[in-house]
Amino acid sequence: MRVSLINTGLQSEDAIGNCVINQARFFMERGHRVAIYLAHAPGRVPSEIEALTRVVTLKELLEQRHEHFLLSDLYVYHYGGRYPLVETIRGIERGTVVLNYHNVTPPELWGTDVGREWLADGVEGIALAHYADFCIADSPFNKQDLVERLGYAPERIYVLPLAVDLAQFAPGPRDAELEARYGLQGQRVLVYIGRMAGNKRIDLLIEALAEVKFHLPNTKLLLVGDDKTNPAFRPIVAAARARAAALGVQEDVVWTGRVDDLAAHMRLADVYVSASLHEGFGVPLIEAMASGVPVVASRAGAMPWVLGEAGLICEPGDAKDLAAKALSVLGDAAQRQTLVERGLERVQAFSQQHYEAGLAEILQNALGHTPAGAELQPGAKLQQGDVAGQAVQSRGAPEAETPRGPFTGLLLESLSDASMAGSDVAMREYEVRSGIPLFGPLIVWLRRNLTSHLREPYLDPIIERQVTFNRRVAEWLDRATQMLSAGWGHRQELEARIKALEAQVERLTRQLSDDES
Repeated sequence: MRVSLINTGLQSEDAIGNCVINQARFFMERGHRVAIYLAHAPGRVPSEIEALTRVVTLKELLEQRHEHFLLSDLYVYHYGGRYPLVETIRGIERGTVVLNYHNVTPPELWGTDVGREWLADGVEGIALAHYADFCIADSPFNKQDLVERLGYAPERIYVLPLAVDLAQFAPGPRDAELEARYGLQGQRVLVYIGRMAGNKRIDLLIEALAEVKFHLPNTKLLLVGDDKTNPAFRPIVAAARARAAALGVQEDVVWTGRVDDLAAHMRLADVYVSASLHEGFGVPLIEAMASGVPVVASRAGAMPWVLGEAGLICEPGDAKDLAAKALSVLGDAAQRQTLVERGLERVQAFSQQHYEAGLAEILQNALGHTPAGAELQPGAKLQQGDVAGQAVQSRGAPEAETPRGPFTGLLLESLSDASMAGSDVAMREYEVRSGIPLFGPLIVWLRRNLTSHLREPYLDPIIERQVTFNRRVAEWLDRATQMLSAGWGHRQELEARIKALEAQVERLTRQLSDDES
């Protein structure tokens, strides 16, 4: 089977990037041919994964320059924001199309105008999910977002949590060199790992630090992650530094920037803290639990679900509540031990093995095949509205040779042919034109541009969804015809075998009668 994985970029330290890598390995290990299509060159990824990457443009894919993409049987589009390559989801005519939804930060939570337009476009682009046969969501929160935002059918959404390398993140002592580098000897350490984006509310972490230090003076806050390269982060970091200075804790806030060894930095923590107001998943929470670090996080997004009973939840936007929860962990050894034990148990649900088993089960249920890891049917197109049903034959796949059934089968076959012939109601050959001399080209230009703001975001998706539904109905009729014809052929075979057995019984009976006489 040919598999195409599509994303804007690829970084092994990025949550979405790791998800793409895990999927690529999953399919490779099962003997499938995999290509990863990216808009940007990959960062630091394993060599065997880098060999699968293809840096392409939207124009190249639309012009069908890449044979593997054109002939793929399974397309998995990763969506954590809008990017050019994801637009090709509109025109896939064969195979099965999956949208792996990682959620998009709402623009109103971004905290700055820098990059806000990109987020708004990303939220609008979630509607592209309607072009997918089914969706994979990292969490129930993401699934609910698709249902509430788009009215997407919940039975067409599978929840599959992201995986964390539990061999890399494990309990252990603090690294002495890092401890000395950041001046953490003899200190209680609160750690946050992630982007310094507005929705992460770094300012609340600093306010919580001030509250904690009032009770436990020897406490520092370690902020691990990119705070410089993205222009959108700079005003957030500047405001947070100003807030730390105003509270008199600027010397106790350590900004590390991007680091290579996240696991060693996580083990510096006495408590992992997150004041984020929106998380589609929250990989650092799992990395903390796997490292034997108790977690305090906001009651926001997917974080309560990720933690389960293994962490403490504080109210969103409430620095005092976050500080109180952190103090309770720092001051109660029994509670801390309980949270550590629960966390180590909880992270087993996010292991690589659990992820692969979940992905295999999803493909088996959604595509309708037999044992996990078995060869997937090339060209199989999922029947819309019944993701648990059998895969139906795609338009480009050769027709199965089956005996022609009775009148009902002929009727279904004619209905299938008629439905497929009339399924495309999009009038794709229509061109805006005008016969008025001189002003005709101007009128054509005006009509195209004045209607594009209605046609592209609203009318085109509606029409394409109708076309897709029409084709699924035609494909269902075709599949029903095949099944009926196969059943009719099987019935004829059984009748022939029964007649043969009856003849054999009659022959044996005559032979027995002759012997007795």
